[in-house]
This record gives sequence, C-alpha cells and structure tokens, in this order.
Amino acid sequence: MSAIPSTHRALVVNADQNGWEVKEHALPKFDDLLVRVHAVALNPTDWKHLAFNKPGYSSGSDFAGVVVKGAGDFKEGDRVAGFTRGGALQQDNGAFADYIAAQQPVVWHIPDSVSFEQAAALGGIPGDVSDILYKTLKVHTRTILFQTAAQALYTRLNIPRPWSSPNKPSVSPGDSILIWSGAASVSFYAIQLAKIAGLRVYTTASKHHHESLKALGADVVFDYKDPEVSKKIKEASNGTIKICLDGISEHGSTKLAADAMSDEGGKIIALLSVKEQLRSGISVQTTLVYSVLDSKNVVDRVDIAEWHKVVPELLDSGKLRIHNIDRKNGGLEAIPEGLNELKQGKVSGKKIVYTLA
Repeated sequence: MSAIPSTHRALVVNADQNGWEVKEHALPKFDDLLVRVHAVALNPTDWKHLAFNKPGYSSGSDFAGVVVKGAGDFKEGDRVAGFTRGGALQQDNGAFADYIAAQQPVVWHIPDSVSFEQAAALGGIPGDVSDILYKTLKVHTRTILFQTAAQALYTRLNIPRPWSSPNKPSVSPGDSILIWSGAASVSFYAIQLAKIAGLRVYTTASKHHHESLKALGADVVFDYKDPEVSKKIKEASNGTIKICLDGISEHGSTKLAADAMSDEGGKIIALLSVKEQLRSGISVQTTLVYSVLDSKNVVDRVDIAEWHKVVPELLDSGKLRIHNIDRKNGGLEAIPEGLNELKQGKVSGKKIVYTLA
C-alpha cells in the first residue's frame, strides 16, 4: 500500500458559509484507524449542519473505504464502512474527504458480496435503527442480539439490555408498530428489523412506493397525503399501535403519527426535536447514534461494536437488504449538487452515493 500523505483534499464549508468547497488540508489526526475513502453517502443532516458550521469545517457522515493504518480487529487493506460526524464536533474529520480518522466501535467489515457504494449507503443507519427499535422501544428479537448502545431508556434509565436481561420485553411478536415515512432511509431498515422481530408493520409513503415497501416486509402501507391517513391507520390496526418510529420528524408528521396510535397512549421515537403539541398519553423521545463517537460513552461504544459484528452476516444471508442507491461520479467537487438535491426534497426512496476512489 502506498505511503500515507501528510495532506489530503476535503469538502469544507466555504468562506461565505452558504455552501461547500474542496480544499487541501492536513491529514486528520488519528490514534485508531485511518481509512482511504472510496465512497460516501449523503444524509439530510449533512446539509442541515451547514447553518451551524464555520468556514473551513468538514462535512459528511457515512463512508466506505480501505484501512491504511490498522488497529485491533481492523488491519491494513481491510474493506470497511462506518460513520463520523463532520462539522462542529469533528471540524477536520468529515466523511467527504480523501481520508478519514475512524474509530473502531463505529466501523464494520464489508463482506465481499457488498460494494463500497452499497456499504456507504448503510454507513451508520443500522446503528441508528437498532438503537431506536431495540433499545428505546424494547423490541424483542431472537436473531439479532447485538444492537447499538442505549440512548434513551437503556442508558438513561439503566434498564438491562434485552439480550441479557431477565426483564420481559414490552412488545411481543405479533404486536404492531407504526413506521412513519417508510421510504425514508432510516425507515427502510427499521421495517426490516421490525419484521425480524416479528412485529406487524404499518407504514406511510407516497403511492409509488407502496409495493416496494410491502416487498420489503411492511404489512400495510398508507398514503401519507391522504387527509384521513391517521384515522385509517387507527381503524386498520384496531387502535392497537403503541409504538412508533417517525422516520422524517418534520412537517407535522409526529402529530399525524400520534393521532393514529392507541387511545391508551404510546411512545414515538423521533429523529428531530418535536415542537408540535401532541395528544395526551403520547410521549416522544429523540435519539441519535452519534453518542458512540464520545469515548466516555463506554456502554454505547461496546454495544455498537457488537452490533457491527453481525452486520456482515446479515448482509451475506440476505436478511438485511441495502437501500436503493443513486450512484454518482464527479468526486468531492460534485457532492454539493447532491446535497442541494436533498435540501430541495428531490430525493425519495433512494440513497445518493458518490464514488471517490
């Protein structure tokens, strides 16, 4: 493998703070893994962070590449994928770059059956979803026993982990879950994990996504544009839905989801802060997997590392399908165009991925 350079190119916030530009930067400091980035995937968070970042700050979260400086179970030449948090928290270490300093707990080995582009499309999504479903909602599963760290109930309230806990799960196979915005990237994986757990999945999406979501495992799909969508979901589920993942958490989606849930109340997990007033009996929690990037969160880091050990097997066995990808070329310079597509709401049912090497 070629020598490690002292500088590399990275996509950073421009001087006017209204977009991005490619600049030559010193290689990020690393005390764990150094990865040569081969492909990156775009997330809404990547453009949303622009408003909070300063000129020169890095950008990008999800990546796939080759280890050039190994550590632990990851050796030079290994194909890996993972995530970081480019921006204010890691000003010089975003995924949109030639190299990235990666942490072992948030990196996983890519099986031979999966391309760099496909792996980048996964990035940190499996961790996000498993954190939501298996930790906060206490979904029981017999197949996937290793999940990400608890960011809500299991860490904050010190509830024992379901794979080693004598506590009875709060939901059982056959129980219902509502996954709002089924075509969203997080929801795409949430549907699969919910079905692995034996849950009955209700979801929403534009009509042209209905058949593909049913093929993925959703039991019933509703048109989110229907003015009576909440009422119809509640009727179809006989008012039994007590848990929900809001895969978009914008434009009033959380309130619509709440109105579709049981009269007895329930819990919604949102990806963004919820401002609207919800009906009585519905609680909302937000969750993000970025806590594992902090070495102080020991439990989080151990659990996500265990989850990542089973990801390759799930992919190889076909139990975990990868989101449709829109593969683009053009390198780092072309990424802003894709970010603007996301910002303008032009992307649905697919993940934009750029090949960098």
